Amino acid sequence: MTLSPAIIWDAASEPPAHAGAVYRWNGYDEAHSMYSVLRYVEAHGDRLRQKYIGFIHELGEAQIKNRRLVEHLGIGNGLSLWWMSLLAEMSAFKSPRILDCLRLLALEEMLLERRPADVILASADKRLAEAIRFLCKSLGIRFKWQVEKKVRQTSVLRALYARCPSTLQALIYLARYLLTRWPLRKSAMPDWFQGNNVVFFFSYFFHLKPEQARVGAFHSRQWEGLPKFLHSYGVQTNFVHHFVYSPDIPNLQSARSWVEQFNKHPEQQGAHALLDMFLTGGVVYRAFSHWLRLIWGTPDARQVRSHFIPKGSRASLWPLLREDWHASFYGATAMMNLLWVELFNAAMKSLPHQKLGLYLCENQGWERAFINAWRTHGHGTLIAVPHATVRFWHLSYCNDPRTLTSRQAGAIPLPDKVAVNGKMAWDAYADSGYPIDQLVQVEALRFQYLNDDTRRSRQLRSRLPGANRSIQGQSRRVLILGDFTVAQTFKMLACIEAAVSFMGSSMAYTLKPHPVCKVTAADFPALRLELTDQPLAELVEEFDVAFASNTTSAGLDAYLSGLPVIIFLDGNDLNFSPLRGNSSVQFVSTAHEFARALTMTAHSSDSPVIEDFFWLDPGMPRWRRLLTEAGVPC
Repeated sequence: MTLSPAIIWDAASEPPAHAGAVYRWNGYDEAHSMYSVLRYVEAHGDRLRQKYIGFIHELGEAQIKNRRLVEHLGIGNGLSLWWMSLLAEMSAFKSPRILDCLRLLALEEMLLERRPADVILASADKRLAEAIRFLCKSLGIRFKWQVEKKVRQTSVLRALYARCPSTLQALIYLARYLLTRWPLRKSAMPDWFQGNNVVFFFSYFFHLKPEQARVGAFHSRQWEGLPKFLHSYGVQTNFVHHFVYSPDIPNLQSARSWVEQFNKHPEQQGAHALLDMFLTGGVVYRAFSHWLRLIWGTPDARQVRSHFIPKGSRASLWPLLREDWHASFYGATAMMNLLWVELFNAAMKSLPHQKLGLYLCENQGWERAFINAWRTHGHGTLIAVPHATVRFWHLSYCNDPRTLTSRQAGAIPLPDKVAVNGKMAWDAYADSGYPIDQLVQVEALRFQYLNDDTRRSRQLRSRLPGANRSIQGQSRRVLILGDFTVAQTFKMLACIEAAVSFMGSSMAYTLKPHPVCKVTAADFPALRLELTDQPLAELVEEFDVAFASNTTSAGLDAYLSGLPVIIFLDGNDLNFSPLRGNSSVQFVSTAHEFARALTMTAHSSDSPVIEDFFWLDPGMPRWRRLLTEAGVPC
């Protein structure tokens, strides 16, 4: 046992000099007797990831009053709201506390290894203090909380909303939803196609080509050439879209206008509707009734909190996941999910029989409602299509194998097949325990442009050492590939801005924001930013290096196009990059690291092997095989 107290440092400043061990809650830096909890999580990722995923499975199966939790949350038609909850969804973007859960499990192992007699936590985080206090008590370690000053990171209005009871948050969400979406109920529905030569699509209403959409031409960058491929064989397409606000489509009026334009020529553009067009008084009434029953019927905190201790652990995750629990079964998330359940039921009921359905798969909660409604209303084969990449820390793509094979009441709704777009995604699914017989190979729609060998060889030739000015230390053209959140994009730009102060301003910076993230050049005047919304395939030849967000797949696009890539790794987060573990890519967290990486980065004559990532073929034989086996002639 170590005599000196251990310090757990969760503060904005650097940890103090200390004789005992210091555990950094944030950041990856380590030194003598100072250990990074995040670095430990990354180093032991396989074990800790599986431990958390197993915990979520066992929580759903927990027996409460002689019934499984999954069954307590049943809402009809065999669907359990458990599968739509923030807990079961396991998205670190929607549930930031998942990262704290992983760190807590890592901290338990680190404390068991060194066994300090005392622990001092320096943090402003009340929930974290509660969780670590419980852990220390379970381990027989004395605990002291050194309360740090809390830095407000949200607006006053958001802070007030967060203080509201979960039930009030649900009512506020419902009111806002009806205020914005209610007018869509009057929208005209298209004449849906029916018969054997029809494919149904469900995905998001963004990532469209706005210049084409404004003149009535539908092109989705999520599905790329697949709809036209189907049309060329005489196959018609039906689309239902989930509307998401984005800079290109800032309001529902624009979205409805575009849909109306598409529906003027359904044989060429497909038949289209927004999911919210199925909104009715009956949909709202049924969702609200389910919510009232949830409030009275969901097991309360006293009944469930003991089940938040993972098997083989003495840490309780309840203090960290309490808010997700309340949001999922009493709050705004519950109301949103129940509206989705009813909207999908209304949509799937109104459609003529659809022989084959494809949907954009990110394993989000709404997908469970969609799958359930598709089955309830007797439609045909349903294929999930992950259109981008499957990353290690995207836990939403991972389920415990026991979850995937369960045949008990309220089992997780699953598609018939998952259309996997390359070796990287196939390996990720297989390693997570997904049944191999439910995976099918297809070409990567979004990355088909990489199959253009002429363009690719030209790009790679232009990047050989000596072939451009950047290697000689002259002005370099930097393409910034932004995150889907404004906060993370601002962190990236702030990192560059700080680097400019000691690196000079000889660089030329161009930002390509994520489609749902609005950023202006005026936000960072020192960078003299240019902004672009051009497709990445048309951009890479103009730049010498790409600086990409940790979470975007665009960094992989740039890498496979032959462009040197630097990834921004937030010191407060895990490595969500699809290039995690790739030695050809540099990961940076600070301005100095960025400046060093930028001066060291050189173009390589080695071409990345695309086949290690994606399956590409302009003739799309894998897609043709899948469609033909589903009874769609191609």
